[in-house]
Amino acid sequence: MSIVRNLFFLITATIFGLVSTLLCVYNYNPFQSDKAVFINFYTSLAVGLGGLFAILIYAVRSRRSKSQSTGIYFWSSTRQGLIISLAISTILLLKGLKILDYLVGGSVVVVLILIELFFQTKKQSKAEI
Repeated sequence: MSIVRNLFFLITATIFGLVSTLLCVYNYNPFQSDKAVFINFYTSLAVGLGGLFAILIYAVRSRRSKSQSTGIYFWSSTRQGLIISLAISTILLLKGLKILDYLVGGSVVVVLILIELFFQTKKQSKAEI
């Protein structure tokens, strides 16, 4: 029952994030908006894309799994989806601020890959197993 509840909250947060992103795009003029609008836009974009990527990664992993227990993939899929969306929204933010080049974009991607590798190599506690 826990995985159903977690998927429900993930899908709900994804829908709210994507709807908030669409509302920001259609309701605000970017040339006359203040910082709060841009913070709302990039935050809702990160949440929406993070949930979307997390659902996609979880669906692929659960289909490829031979075992019956696919709940073990949920949190790692959520983490990886949020890291991917953080990379995309950070790169778009830097592009919007006109400070994005290949070195900065590559550095953002490398740092987020290293963060994911840190989480993958971290030993699991006995309570998680």
